[in-house]
Amino acid sequence: MEFAPELFVQTSEILKNHRGFIENGMVLESWGVTDCQVIFARKNLEILSSGELTLYKNTPDDTGFASYVIFNEGGKDFNILNIHGKALPGDKMDTPVRLNQSKIMIDFFKDRNGAKIIGGDFNLMPDTKSIAMLEEVGYKNLIREFGIEETRSQLNHKQYKEGEIQHFADYVFISPEIKVKNFEVPYIEISDHLPLILDFEV
Repeated sequence: MEFAPELFVQTSEILKNHRGFIENGMVLESWGVTDCQVIFARKNLEILSSGELTLYKNTPDDTGFASYVIFNEGGKDFNILNIHGKALPGDKMDTPVRLNQSKIMIDFFKDRNGAKIIGGDFNLMPDTKSIAMLEEVGYKNLIREFGIEETRSQLNHKQYKEGEIQHFADYVFISPEIKVKNFEVPYIEISDHLPLILDFEV
């Protein structure tokens, strides 16, 4: 998820049974905050590796990247990638940079063993080639499979005129090894993005 460093400290104090992995990006000038990606994992998980994956050249008004954590549970490896995709242009349609962004994610996990989950703010519309690329290599698009109709809250919709509202930006993709127990996108208005909640077997 996207975090400011101060919020990471506060959340870490609350999630005492979890270990936080934070990757720092550039300062987003329009908001005056450092763009960070954060993953929290239970302390009893065996963490194999973690780090940052560059997706595109960042600028002061368009920052983002992906962070990852790879862990082992019950003798199985799980690869988690948390993405903040390229925001501009704001129409969230395909561009060469966004197509390459999808290729980078696919290539990053291509030769890695274990189950894979890619989720977060892709800044993409559902009918783009950038989204189709992940489906074409075998990832299940849970937004599509569960018939989710909205991943943005009214905090986002208020920025647009009627007819220009964007109902999607966020996705979760899973490899076939992931056994889904439940997936939902509840309407909880704490951000302009709605939470994506995946419950799966390990």
